[in-house]
Amino acid sequence: MISLIILAKGNEEKISKCVDSILQQNYKEYELIIMNNQYNNELEKRIQNNPKIKLYISENDDWGTLREKAIQQTTGKYIVFIDPQDFLIDDKGLDKLNNLVIKENADLIVNSYMTLKEGKFLYKTEKNKILSYNRFQVLQLKEIEFRSLSGVLIKKELFDKITDYDMPEQLLLKNLAKKAGKILYAFLNFYTHVVEENRNLDLIWGKGSEFHFSNTYNFVENNKIKQYKQKISETIEVALCVDNNVIDYVGSLVYSIYKHTSSFVNIYVIYKELSNESLEKLNWINEKMQTVNLHTVKVSEKLHKRLDKITLGKDKDNLPISSYYRIFLADILPDIDRIIYLDVDILAVGDLTELWHTNLEGNFLAACLDEQAFIESGANILKPRRREYFNSGVLVLDLFLFRKYNIINEFFDYLIDTTDLYNLGDQDALNLYFLDAVKLLDSSWNYGVYSHKKYTGVSNIKILHYFGFSKPLRNLYSYVADDKIKSFVQLYRRYYYELAQFIDYKGCENKVSTIITAHSDDDFFKSLESILCQTYPNKEIIILDTTTGDELKEKVEELMKILPYIVYIKCDNRNIGKMREFAIKRSKGDYLYFLDSPNYINENNMFDKLVSIMVKDAASIVTSVMMIYYPAEDRLTGYGANNEEIDLSSESVESLQSKYPGNDYNMLAGHIFDKNLFSNFEELNFEDEKKLMAEILYRAKKRIRKNSYDWVKVIS
Repeated sequence: MISLIILAKGNEEKISKCVDSILQQNYKEYELIIMNNQYNNELEKRIQNNPKIKLYISENDDWGTLREKAIQQTTGKYIVFIDPQDFLIDDKGLDKLNNLVIKENADLIVNSYMTLKEGKFLYKTEKNKILSYNRFQVLQLKEIEFRSLSGVLIKKELFDKITDYDMPEQLLLKNLAKKAGKILYAFLNFYTHVVEENRNLDLIWGKGSEFHFSNTYNFVENNKIKQYKQKISETIEVALCVDNNVIDYVGSLVYSIYKHTSSFVNIYVIYKELSNESLEKLNWINEKMQTVNLHTVKVSEKLHKRLDKITLGKDKDNLPISSYYRIFLADILPDIDRIIYLDVDILAVGDLTELWHTNLEGNFLAACLDEQAFIESGANILKPRRREYFNSGVLVLDLFLFRKYNIINEFFDYLIDTTDLYNLGDQDALNLYFLDAVKLLDSSWNYGVYSHKKYTGVSNIKILHYFGFSKPLRNLYSYVADDKIKSFVQLYRRYYYELAQFIDYKGCENKVSTIITAHSDDDFFKSLESILCQTYPNKEIIILDTTTGDELKEKVEELMKILPYIVYIKCDNRNIGKMREFAIKRSKGDYLYFLDSPNYINENNMFDKLVSIMVKDAASIVTSVMMIYYPAEDRLTGYGANNEEIDLSSESVESLQSKYPGNDYNMLAGHIFDKNLFSNFEELNFEDEKKLMAEILYRAKKRIRKNSYDWVKVIS
């Protein structure tokens, strides 16, 4: 039998509709207990002579006492509370619920609400789900039906050890769920929750012990009582968790630490798989930095098999599995008791010594508030305590405490159980699991570049964090960037360039000089940005400015203050062919690349790709394929590209200049040239590019074509 309980605070207008919806149910093995704190004549008449309904009037009782008395009057094995403002929309609803509890033998079934708001019904159509207690807790943060007793089927014996019936329904339901052997989330769509202004099912979340996801806060209180204080070594220990997709960012971060930190630093680069090229680059960096030691640490197959169990949640498309290595640092680095964990999309522009010596005050970790999550409260898992939500990209971790309290295994089990419920993977999980066990740091230690407008009062930035989809080595025109974001991105590129200089351009010894001609202010900077964002660091950019006025010049000069590889030349109505010849003569590169605005490169690794072919094949010229963009129609077309690499050394120049669509071999754009091809000309006739290209092609002993779309010709 199912015992239904309605708790009425008075003469609710809608209680009759609620009772009628129960009386109309096909399922008849129920009893209805109505507890009211005042008389309701109309209700008494409606239920008169109905043996299934019992009405009790208790005028002086508080809400908790009413609830307790109602439960005491029930005789059923299961109890369902129904709010007097709600109703059962499906007359087969109780029958379905009874069949489900018999089939599943559940102790507690939370029914997804069919919500009635402003005359519209909203509901979910999902399969029924078995829930762990951990998942139940997370869903309390996300779904209102987990914050109320209304609509929930509860095994009566779960109330046996409840002593406080006056606690908020959310907390009472949480305590019942903790005792339940089997919890089910059902989508029967029969219980209608009516949304009105006077009804509030907002999350209740205090500072005390009533809402925690682990015992970490108790451990911290114990640490403080015992006045635990960690002994901190003089050498700073830093952990980076990487894979081949983010390895390009590691060098700039390491270099920034080397440049600004006044202590010796051990940096542990933790990985599962890295290419030989990546490992070699890390070794080059390590050899150059006398106060920073790089250690590569390969994670075990056993650990990776454990990580395979993680679903990666809603952020699985953006979050690499390597980011989860940080939760295992106490095991991966068993001899290290304290560590600074850093995401790789970071620049340390301040001294890490101060951060390293932070007193954690008995907490497991220290972190900075995530200002973006605080503002966007709808997506924040901490809800009313969102002002404590931290970003996990910069952490100071007490690994000794992690081991002492066996945190890793327990947290990992929790993570496996709940990760698919989060928006931001383990960052959300860390915030819940370590609630009240984190020391919050000044935001200067984790300043989100793309959220800079959210920060107030941060003047002395020590760590710049380029978190989110928009990374500093990506094209600025691929996302929205204001002037401040652009300045931070260019600063990152400065460090990227300085690192390449610092390690003597290991792996990219051949400099590429790009000669770019500016024909108008409007479209030039998109063309320039497509070169600036190239990940190949050994580059020089020579700008030939044919525009009138000084607006473009002023903007370029600001860039030149940050990026020393830019050279600016004002043409002032001089012959552009002669100015290109001048640019070639003064260029410092081994290779040349030509670009005219508004044309642009559409792959930020194009130079890496073409230079590697030049070196590998000892080529004189490597050609890539263009696409054509028609702005008026917003249409992009191409001639076909299969990414094949073709040796055209034996093909005649005449064939090259006539055979290929797009006339690739009749113009300078789209090729990377050995600079020596431009030597010993009586005259470089840029007025007739086809003729000039023919001569260059005759000189080129090795001609390679890379059939990949790497640049775009804009047709106005």
